[in-house]
Amino acid sequence: MVDLYLIHYNGWSQKWDEWIPETRILKFNDINLKKQTELIKHHKKTQNRGKNKKMKFIENVESEDAFASKVCIHIELPSQLKLAVLDDWDLITQQKHLLKLPAASPVSVVLDEFRVYSLSVNKTSDINRDHVLEGLLGYFSRLLGMQLLYKFERPQYADTMEEHKGMSVCDIYGTEHLLRLFTRIGELLAFTELDNNAITVLQKYIHQLLNFIEIHRGKYLSAENYFVATPDYLRRAAL
Repeated sequence: MVDLYLIHYNGWSQKWDEWIPETRILKFNDINLKKQTELIKHHKKTQNRGKNKKMKFIENVESEDAFASKVCIHIELPSQLKLAVLDDWDLITQQKHLLKLPAASPVSVVLDEFRVYSLSVNKTSDINRDHVLEGLLGYFSRLLGMQLLYKFERPQYADTMEEHKGMSVCDIYGTEHLLRLFTRIGELLAFTELDNNAITVLQKYIHQLLNFIEIHRGKYLSAENYFVATPDYLRRAAL
């Protein structure tokens, strides 16, 4: 069971509240207060470029109204997939398991099977759906190594990409990492130039895809996809 904490950001409305695991929370102590001060100083340095650009840190923080004015995509994972994301976090970060790679059903296969399923249901081709799926493949390829891996997985990532040179991560990583993308994609796309119509189309097909994955979660999400990391790997991951 993963303990989650409800976080409220002072000065922001409750719609920005979020549940987060304990690993994202720092204790209130002298060490972490010092770290906070150092981060603020670093942020000020990066913001102040030139003698005539001396602005206070608080002035560089985007206001809630400015942030809320951006077009934002809200992706609600079905309940069973939310549990799968939490279980995945627990197995990797707490129990020191890893996912078997290449995945039995990599992301490219999952999206292709969804395309076939959607075509069989709607009895017609859909260029919007195909564009969304192509876009998801692109996002996954670019973000996997930067934002969709837990620290514990990074040595495995390096080994896997070395062993499978020339292969796309979409042909190696599976549904577990795809779901991690969907927990982040809303905030990432808030800073793109998508208009409301494009947002509506994107939400439609992402939710259809998530429902498809939930229906077939027995195939795509299984405890058998994981294995216990070896002692040698544990030593490498601790470095």
